Amino acid sequence: MFNFEVSSLPDRFYIIGGGPGGVGAAYAISKAGFKPVIIEVHDRLAVKPCGRGVPVTSDIPFGIPKSIVLNKISYVKLYVDRLKLFKAGGWLNGFIIDKREFLEHILSETRADIYYRARYNHKSGVARLGGETIDVRRGVFSGGFPYYEGERIPVVQYILGGSLGDVEMDTIEIYFDTEILGYYYVFPHGDNVEVGVGGFRDHNTLWKLLDKFISKDSRLKNSIVVEREAAVVSIGGLRLGYINGLVKVGEAAGYVLPLTGEGIRPSIISGYIAGEALAKGLDPIRELRRLRLSEAISIQRRLLEWAKRLSVEERRRLISTLTPQAHAEIALGYFRLHKLVQNLIFKPLTMVKILTKIIGL
Repeated sequence: MFNFEVSSLPDRFYIIGGGPGGVGAAYAISKAGFKPVIIEVHDRLAVKPCGRGVPVTSDIPFGIPKSIVLNKISYVKLYVDRLKLFKAGGWLNGFIIDKREFLEHILSETRADIYYRARYNHKSGVARLGGETIDVRRGVFSGGFPYYEGERIPVVQYILGGSLGDVEMDTIEIYFDTEILGYYYVFPHGDNVEVGVGGFRDHNTLWKLLDKFISKDSRLKNSIVVEREAAVVSIGGLRLGYINGLVKVGEAAGYVLPLTGEGIRPSIISGYIAGEALAKGLDPIRELRRLRLSEAISIQRRLLEWAKRLSVEERRRLISTLTPQAHAEIALGYFRLHKLVQNLIFKPLTMVKILTKIIGL
């Protein structure tokens, strides 16, 4: 599909959606000297609720300014079915960010034009911008989860303020729940905290589970609700392709890590790589497939499928067996089999068999 010369490229590329994927694409396209035009259906950016966590990794194509950082993360506490596994730090760094300010900051460094409350018909490929009808055929589609064709799960969360006990504001807390094949989380959010849960239950059930979780945490029982948010997360793996000539990126293409639900970083990277490929006249699908992150998403999806077939006790044993470093490598997408084998060499043989079967060896 992409066999044209760079000299035949248009002077502008259209981007459907101003989320992380769209903004990443706009940055790459602008950097290459072209005009990105963003078509955003909402009246502002960053409408979808999320945990707002971004790990510090070398694959993010631009820096994170201090002005949009709400909290710096240096530690993680990990629990499985309320049993504490570990608290780790020293090698873990990340931020809780103001997502909207982050995306606006990235756009401020581009040549992008952005149209809010714009209309785009994904079936016809026609957009209306300021009363003008435009046939949009070349660019990036970052329409988010409504256009994702794979498996999705619900996530619900509160932002809590007021009395928060001794919640550590430089630490994220993850509580795996092997029954729902998901996890609760406690993340700092400025002076407040985000407390949520995602898993294989419906929204109503998750709200009840979350309320119960909070009621059992002495630090949170006297807190007040600042915001109540719900969303769905696309955890079915990659669905690369096009919509009316626009290459899919971000959550629309499955750029969410299936085991953790992390989406900001993967979406930005996918948008950037696709935008860069378009600006160079390359095949964006081929470039996306080459990403280490794409491999990580596929591996995490296979891990999740296998976990579905395990008993609750087997899930608990598998999670409990891994070291903090192994958990981090899987979560961030730096998973390598030989490192896990080294980690499990003195563990029960059944654990090694489970992991090698997951990888497909």
